[in-house]
Amino acid sequence: MSHYFDNNPDLNHMIKTLNLSLEGINLSLLSDRGVFSNKEIDEGSIVLLKSVLKEKSPENILDVGCGYGTLGLYLAARYKDAKVTLFDVNERAVALTKENITKNNITNAHVYVADNYQALNKHSFDLIVINPPIRAGKKVYYPLLSEAKDYLTDGGILMFVIRKSHGAKSAEKFVKEIYSKVEELKKDAGFYVYKATK
Repeated sequence: MSHYFDNNPDLNHMIKTLNLSLEGINLSLLSDRGVFSNKEIDEGSIVLLKSVLKEKSPENILDVGCGYGTLGLYLAARYKDAKVTLFDVNERAVALTKENITKNNITNAHVYVADNYQALNKHSFDLIVINPPIRAGKKVYYPLLSEAKDYLTDGGILMFVIRKSHGAKSAEKFVKEIYSKVEELKKDAGFYVYKATK
């Protein structure tokens, strides 16, 4: 069985156009088979974005495991003066994100293929957003939550979303051991949004 965190170049394409409209920002996003939430914009991502918009305007943003770009490209369109970096292990997802950057005339975002942070400069971002790849398991996504701290500026924040049924409370306990302050910002339709401050 193929998962969205695997690379399967032999998987047949089924391109879809999904529309994201939130607080005056409208994006048209291409999706495809073999990437996360390819049939509709993920509800958890929307819940997370609504929480991010209540924070102060960021300058340097990182979208970890970006898929076809929902989080990062929305934030790039919303905060045009910010610099947005995105990465994903899935090559098809990254190719779609590149297309979506062009399709939506976004000039302040860059995406690349990676499974961790190591190509990035440490202490570079004041906001890191993650909709974790739950199906990949804790061995994959817990390090993404913990290692984010090394790439945050002092006072920078990690914001992530996770369903209660997928282990929100255990993830909260995990990040509380690492970050100076962890807040549960929102509970919405079974999704929990957390803000961890360095």
